[in-house]
Amino acid sequence: MYIYSHYEVELFQFISSWFTYIIHKGAEKMKGRMMVFLLISFLLLFGGTASASERLDHRQGDYLVHYLEDGDGTKQIFSMETGNQLTASNTKIHVFINAQELDSSDYTVDYDNHTIMVHKVPDSGAELSMKYAIAPAFEWEEGVSGTASIGHALSAGDGNSRTFKVTSRYTLNSSKNVSLYIDGNKLRASEFKFDHKTLTVTLSEKRKAPGKQSKIYFYFPKTSVSGTVQSNEETDPKPSTGSDATPTPEPDTGAVVEFNVPSGENFPGTIALTPNYTFTVSTTAEMRKSGFSTYVIIKNASGELVKRIRVDGGRSSTYSLRKLGLPEGGYYFYLKTVTQYGGYAVSIPQFYPVRYEAQQIGVFIEGKQQEYTQPPVNWKGNVLVPLRGIFEALGATVKWEPSTQTITATRGSTTVVLTIGSSTAYVNGKPVKLHAPAQLINGTTMVPIRFISEALGGVVAWEGTSRTVIVFQHEPKIETSAESERTPSKEGSEASGSSPILQHISKEINEASDIVFVIDVTGSMAEVIDYVKETISHFVDSVPAGSNFAILAYRDINYKDAYYPAMEFFNFTNQKNVLKSQLSGLVATGGMDWYESGLEGIQMAVEKMSDSKKAKRIIFITDSPVHEKGSSPSKSRYSLKEISESLKSNKVTLDAIAPKEGPAYKQIIQLVESSNGTLYDINEASVLHIK
Repeated sequence: MYIYSHYEVELFQFISSWFTYIIHKGAEKMKGRMMVFLLISFLLLFGGTASASERLDHRQGDYLVHYLEDGDGTKQIFSMETGNQLTASNTKIHVFINAQELDSSDYTVDYDNHTIMVHKVPDSGAELSMKYAIAPAFEWEEGVSGTASIGHALSAGDGNSRTFKVTSRYTLNSSKNVSLYIDGNKLRASEFKFDHKTLTVTLSEKRKAPGKQSKIYFYFPKTSVSGTVQSNEETDPKPSTGSDATPTPEPDTGAVVEFNVPSGENFPGTIALTPNYTFTVSTTAEMRKSGFSTYVIIKNASGELVKRIRVDGGRSSTYSLRKLGLPEGGYYFYLKTVTQYGGYAVSIPQFYPVRYEAQQIGVFIEGKQQEYTQPPVNWKGNVLVPLRGIFEALGATVKWEPSTQTITATRGSTTVVLTIGSSTAYVNGKPVKLHAPAQLINGTTMVPIRFISEALGGVVAWEGTSRTVIVFQHEPKIETSAESERTPSKEGSEASGSSPILQHISKEINEASDIVFVIDVTGSMAEVIDYVKETISHFVDSVPAGSNFAILAYRDINYKDAYYPAMEFFNFTNQKNVLKSQLSGLVATGGMDWYESGLEGIQMAVEKMSDSKKAKRIIFITDSPVHEKGSSPSKSRYSLKEISESLKSNKVTLDAIAPKEGPAYKQIIQLVESSNGTLYDINEASVLHIK
């Protein structure tokens, strides 16, 4: 059987959508011969093979979201075009208008005829959607690691079953590049097997069977779809709603771009500690590609984000640990490359000890720096540490027999016996030759850390640059997802000094104002979001009393993401801690192409301030150009001229933190100048520029 390439599948999806639109919109006007010609051409091109070209719903937690037609001011009945078989017994439908949920008494669901009747006619242009709980066999679209994929809900766990049937509507031609999640946790590839011929997922014997009612989601790439399962059931035709209106074609959402940068050991970049309390980051020329953004991510020993630093791809750069303001301690460093399309790749997180006074040997156990009254010593190439400190840190109980100068340590089923001055130790009664005996130094019993740690099940490493022994018994798994990289919001935390950019903006505000931060939250904006969060408190304190603040986060309205909305507005507040909390909740991910829906975000912000009696200001923050109606009418409802006029007529000043060159600058400077605002260089919006 011929297997279509990714590009052929995407072309198929486009032509399929176009052909369906032609049938609906112009069938009554076309001559029969033309219709036959189109149908034959379509079948010849693709051989009649089905693909995953139909529009599926999108996941939001354990629910699926389905977009209905927009309101037209007269229509009450809306068709549910979801591909899942919904019944009153397998799920409950929630209906939303303009993202606000309706009361269940405000609409009626007809499961048999696949329609929803809204009792009060929605306004023209109102956006309608529905949400329903995921049930076994339901399917949806989702981007997984930058790859367009189809999610499938397997039957719930029962505590015993290890093999699950994939009852998909699709036939597949590959078992590769699949993923499995149990209760939100991704399984390693070694923990399960998928057979695309039998459509079965089998868990490894080493993996515990999913517990009762566990939610199990399986994903396969769209490119592995070779056809659809033919159903023997006849589907009743859906009744006409009586409307003769011509349907509007769906906007072209674009293809999810394949992202081929490898993660893990093969990631094309390295991080290394260097002398003088610095570290060096090196990436290959591949990282210079347009649309790629690469960061060093630094997390503490608990896996919480501490710093995110944007680096230049294709070169080496050295950074000072002191200038970053990192206190002494243990940190995980890794590289992450993201694209505007939502794809990303990460290197393996590496643990590094940060010590600024490394004359003496340091010890880190389970990521935590150890403090000893008697410092560790180097005895003939072996590091000795105080007996009680090391055993207690490793969770062992210690007994000292002074008559024989014998030390007995026990943890679990392991017992270690050492004698002062003896080069022989015993582990569970078996003799072990020591490279360094236990000994008294300055009145403190010192023992060899490598032997003790390894005897009790630990893994020991020596980091030569900082002269540190690193011991892990259970090294934690450091998450690298966008969610794990949210900046923690802590009461009273604030960068020293203030943001030069926001400080300049605050000086221009001389009366109580309503201020909306319109922030691009696509994948490349993570560091800038950190920058705003780190400096927002000082900005709030600097503007005149009585001012209110809001956040509008946007991505690309043409790209539907299961978790992250294309547009999200946070209500006005005058509390800086509320603002910081809202900023901490933002996740920089997704997007569709280089251009984003900034004009939609600005217009929504203008509308949110339309009734305000105060001075009005938008702080627009982006590193990308915007879709505009003139150049991409299917991707934006507005032109630059229309938004400029909207800003003027509503007396809104727009300041921008944006590029100072290129397509984005040429667009955004028009909005800034038309509203008497100022444009600031986004390259200065970095926590590294906060002094």
